[in-house]
Amino acid sequence: MNRPIRFGIIGSGWRAEMYLKLAHLLPQQFQVSGVFIRNRTKYQQLIEKWNLTVYSSMEQLAAESDFVVLAVSKTAASSLLLELSALQIPVLAETPTASTPAEYELLRSSAIDFSLIQVAEQYPLLPHHQARTAYIQSGQLGQVGHVQVSVAHGYHGISLIRKWLSITGTACEITARRLEVPIMDYAYRGREAEDALKTEQQDIAIMVFPSGKSAVLDFTRSQYFSPLRTNRILIRGSHGEIRDNEIIRRLGTEETEHMTIRRIQSGQEGSLENLSLHELRAGQLSLFQNPFHPAPLSDEEIGIGQALLNMSSFLRTGTSVYSLADALTDVRLSFAVDEAISSEGTVTLKDEFIHAK
Repeated sequence: MNRPIRFGIIGSGWRAEMYLKLAHLLPQQFQVSGVFIRNRTKYQQLIEKWNLTVYSSMEQLAAESDFVVLAVSKTAASSLLLELSALQIPVLAETPTASTPAEYELLRSSAIDFSLIQVAEQYPLLPHHQARTAYIQSGQLGQVGHVQVSVAHGYHGISLIRKWLSITGTACEITARRLEVPIMDYAYRGREAEDALKTEQQDIAIMVFPSGKSAVLDFTRSQYFSPLRTNRILIRGSHGEIRDNEIIRRLGTEETEHMTIRRIQSGQEGSLENLSLHELRAGQLSLFQNPFHPAPLSDEEIGIGQALLNMSSFLRTGTSVYSLADALTDVRLSFAVDEAISSEGTVTLKDEFIHAK
């Protein structure tokens, strides 16, 4: 039997705790070697809750780990990433890798060793997104030329756009607007909702790439938390399209096929197993199989677990799933969306070279 993937954690926030929870639920697959926390006293409760070994340096933590997960605040991430690269420590970095244009330029121009870095962009790894990707890669949609993504902000949403359109660089023409829209208040992270009408911002960006492929990025923050706002996906190919979980494709000149991406879950009705996602299917096609079944995980936790599996595979095989270059490309396009919103005009980007060792 293979031993569990052994990783250390740099950081102590809510994202770091998600990795701790995942390792607790899946001890046969993951093991936390310890953490590096500069202010141990401040996080003593967390240390005791998870019975953590605390290391006094990142080098000591790395020596006991297959790799480290960098899960710190976005303002601290870029400088620590440079430090870890200089120390030749394999790292799976949480997003964003750069929170400002200046940090982006610093990472883009620095001679970072990309052979030791992957980024834990979880959205393309969520089960339904993996299923949509698998259907695109089956070729049954033909040539995908346009997508509309309304599931996550900025670089998260852009990571899905580039994935489904097979876009590799930053070259793009972007027009964007920020709108004010009404919404009833909603409860959020322990705060009680008021019976009152509020306003929120909705960002809409149209992106056109040199290949002629295009995308719409549409998002409002309440989609993360409010039951009044749902997510939406549209992927248009030459032979059909995916609309959320509905698939339609051309079979012949006068015939089309309609399918639904369905969740196959255990723990329902007569099943005595955990309530756990088993797979996603569309007709006879199995589009996603959960590597952590029958553990009772959310889709977000499945995505995080997949990022850990991908990192372990990357160190063994050298095959990248989501590199630092990918992350910086998505961040740069996200900054360009912000620029287009601020100028209320069109921003045109060329491909930008990202320097790597």
